[in-house]
Amino acid sequence: MMAKTAFIGIDIGTTGARCCIFDGDGRLISMAKRNYRIIQPKPGWVEQDPDEVVSAVYSSIKESLELANGEYEIGAIGLSSVFHSIMLVDSDVRKKTNLIIWGDNRSNDLLKSYRERFDYLYDITGCPLHVNYPLAKLIWFKHETPQALDEAYRIMTIKEYVLWNLAKVFAIDISVASGSGLLNIYKRKWEESIFDSLDISIGKMSETVYPSTVVGKVSKEVSLITSLREGTPIVIGAGDGALSSLGSNSIGEGKMAIMIGTSGAVRMAVKGPMTDKKRRTWCYILDEDTWLVGCAINNAGLVMAWYIDGFYEDLKEMGLDLYREAERWVQEVKPGAGGLLLLPFLTGERGPYWNADVRGILFGLALHHDRRHIARAIIEGVAFRMRSIYEAVSEVVSVPTELRGTGGLMRSKVWAGVLSSVLGRSIVRVNMEEASSFGAAVMAMRGVGYIKSYEDILPKAVQLVDCIEPDERLRVLYERLYRIYWKIYHKLQDEFREISELQETMG
Repeated sequence: MMAKTAFIGIDIGTTGARCCIFDGDGRLISMAKRNYRIIQPKPGWVEQDPDEVVSAVYSSIKESLELANGEYEIGAIGLSSVFHSIMLVDSDVRKKTNLIIWGDNRSNDLLKSYRERFDYLYDITGCPLHVNYPLAKLIWFKHETPQALDEAYRIMTIKEYVLWNLAKVFAIDISVASGSGLLNIYKRKWEESIFDSLDISIGKMSETVYPSTVVGKVSKEVSLITSLREGTPIVIGAGDGALSSLGSNSIGEGKMAIMIGTSGAVRMAVKGPMTDKKRRTWCYILDEDTWLVGCAINNAGLVMAWYIDGFYEDLKEMGLDLYREAERWVQEVKPGAGGLLLLPFLTGERGPYWNADVRGILFGLALHHDRRHIARAIIEGVAFRMRSIYEAVSEVVSVPTELRGTGGLMRSKVWAGVLSSVLGRSIVRVNMEEASSFGAAVMAMRGVGYIKSYEDILPKAVQLVDCIEPDERLRVLYERLYRIYWKIYHKLQDEFREISELQETMG
């Protein structure tokens, strides 16, 4: 009997790599995940070992194929990866530096000196001038490690590094490239004026291609490591956020994807580049016909992970699931966390004000508060942050007719319920939990001609699960807390800058 055709979507995320195998109708057959370290050699520095990422990709592929029991023939592989990563490699395509990822703030002070010179770039690249973007890290390389930059054979993202290891080809999709701050989103080419201004050879950058492009085939070496069939086509795919919108079928008119995972984001699809006069939002590319206007926050699930992993190691040693425990704590206290507010700026912040100097605040702390109130204040504080970027995107594009919740934490009724009540909007949840991986698999299907359009697969694969409704009784309370939250943020701008500078000197 002939094996049935299936497609792989590999999602190279912030904390781990997922490999998902989907059948031809979009049903999940198997999934495997491998985590990798986040390295922080200095305050504000956030790196990863790219070879650990490649190893995680290989291991997740091998396990997912084993779980599929050989019942399917893989028609193609699609790649999803984080936006905003950068590294240098030598002529043998071995790492000269670790991978620097989006949470890294090392270029903050240096970038301020470039604001006037590069003020024009937002309207061309769709990316605010901010430390999260690879442009800022490239400036840092130019000033702090000029010899390494000059000697580097290539400037790469993590997707390019994984792709080289899979198939020995160089390419970058226009989606990930559009999230670098280095791509002209109108011409869909690298913005030459940046490289000229920095005196960096544009030849160190990979050729940009469309996300549904077949860029290579699985090598013999990788076949032996992973059990993938040698010669399996590899479709380059897009950025994880863009593919999450695709994989959750959130790209139709009036739809907004609202995601909470390690970070958080809102995204709406548009038919051409669109920027914001107030420079709050970004504009990235999904494919040759679709752009995404969005806004993102650094600090979402990351904050809860910091809280429970950092303060409750003793409970973990008892074998407790700390995330379930935290949700139980949250439900034991009333909304509003007893008048406790958390401004969750642990790693600076992105939208809507793009301030890398801001830092976290617990406001209103009193004797009656305990760990339960702090856990609830974290979820509510993240929801307030999500409201701020939701309002920015709604103003730039339009108020959505439908909100689609995506990301790991939107599976939680606690997180989704709080967000719904803070926004005062219903949130639809769908069955596609691995939306970025599925989006990558859909790109693979399209790339090899298995489907002609997204509509051939998305409507039958992505189904409504439920709809989280806002609690109207909480609207007044959350509105009042939200206004206090904004007052605190705006009144402390000088103090944020001072404490950020002090932290830098303290090391």
